[in-house]
Amino acid sequence: MKPKPIFTLLLGLSLSNESMAQPTPPTRQMLMEQALNKSYALANNNAEQRKVQLEKQALKNAYLPELTLNPTYTHLDRDISITVPRLPYQPLPKEVYSGPYEFSQQLQPRNILKATAQANMLLFSGTKIPTLYKALSFKQQAVQALADKERMAVIRDVALAYDQLALIAQSERVLDEADKRLAEGVRFINKAVKEGLATPYDRSKVELAVQDLAAKRVDLNGKRQLALARLTQLTGTPAEQLAGIRPELTRLVADTVSTSVENRPELKSLALAGEATRYRQKATLAAYLPQVYAFGKNELYRKDLSAIEPYWYVGVGVRWTLFDRFTARTERRTVEQDLIIAQNNLDQTRDLLTLNLQKTHAELRTANQLADVATQKVVLARKALDIATKQYEQGLIRITERLEAETDYQKAELDYAQAVTNQRAAQVGQLEATGSLTIADIR
Repeated sequence: MKPKPIFTLLLGLSLSNESMAQPTPPTRQMLMEQALNKSYALANNNAEQRKVQLEKQALKNAYLPELTLNPTYTHLDRDISITVPRLPYQPLPKEVYSGPYEFSQQLQPRNILKATAQANMLLFSGTKIPTLYKALSFKQQAVQALADKERMAVIRDVALAYDQLALIAQSERVLDEADKRLAEGVRFINKAVKEGLATPYDRSKVELAVQDLAAKRVDLNGKRQLALARLTQLTGTPAEQLAGIRPELTRLVADTVSTSVENRPELKSLALAGEATRYRQKATLAAYLPQVYAFGKNELYRKDLSAIEPYWYVGVGVRWTLFDRFTARTERRTVEQDLIIAQNNLDQTRDLLTLNLQKTHAELRTANQLADVATQKVVLARKALDIATKQYEQGLIRITERLEAETDYQKAELDYAQAVTNQRAAQVGQLEATGSLTIADIR
């Protein structure tokens, strides 16, 4: 009786090691989150948003002072001086004044070294900068709206790949059940051949059906590898960690069904881009307003300054372009055409998305109806298989008829699995068409 606790301990350790060796496969939601984190399209969208943010910061920086340092060295051909000519009167007696009657004063030496610090600062841009800042804000929102489009595309791709694994798993279960029935049929036909109740031809038919199942398994295995490779490409998760995914295949029903495309990110993005273009148009009017700026200068090296040069100065100026060769008018008219193009793109996109929504509604309606028909076909095929099995065992029908019933039932089961997969894909397509596809919608 003493070895029992030791045996129990060893058994528990072996089971725990087995469970540790087989980690739980990731769920559908986990894979979608991983795919969103890996998405290159979303990463590019984030980079575009950062670019717009840098453009906005550059506009703000226009109000910062611009500081420049200008050290220079200049060599003149001679000194700069001023000479006072002789006055028109008789010279004084030498006893009174014996100096020169012409005076020369140096104003600037020949070699000039300067170091100047200058500053310029924009005080008023004629409303151009604030208007362009608003335009960039709308542009940034437009880019953010497109991120929702990329996000829905990633969720859709993962959902379809995951459903493909569910279809394969369901198909494998169908083949497993068929294997059991055919194994029983093989035993029955072998016994019948020995007793002279069946021919070798009948046995070859059963063996051929077994090989058909083997071929279908090979095909399913290839499809599984492709589905795993697709999920690996989307999520970055190794295929070994995804191999244990065997989800159940059920219909997907949305909680709410929208009948409008106004929630589509493309429409939101185009509408926001149109607002950005309108503010760009307003910014062109700023060219007709004056700009106000401040300026200043300070001489850092003052030894070589002339007598008339100041050490420093500050001031305020106004820059008003009275004639710009119609540049502002041309820009304004160009932006007006951009507005027309933006509105046309918005209207065209709305029409196409509305047509796509109608298409997805029709596809979902058809997919639901086909799934209902497939359900009835499975029920009828199962009933026919049960009848054929009993009649074959009673010797009322040949093995070929029994195998035909088996094939019909397999096909009905596989068609049902495919119909449910198509229904799920149609439901995902409809949610995406309305712009309401989220991770929570996929179950």
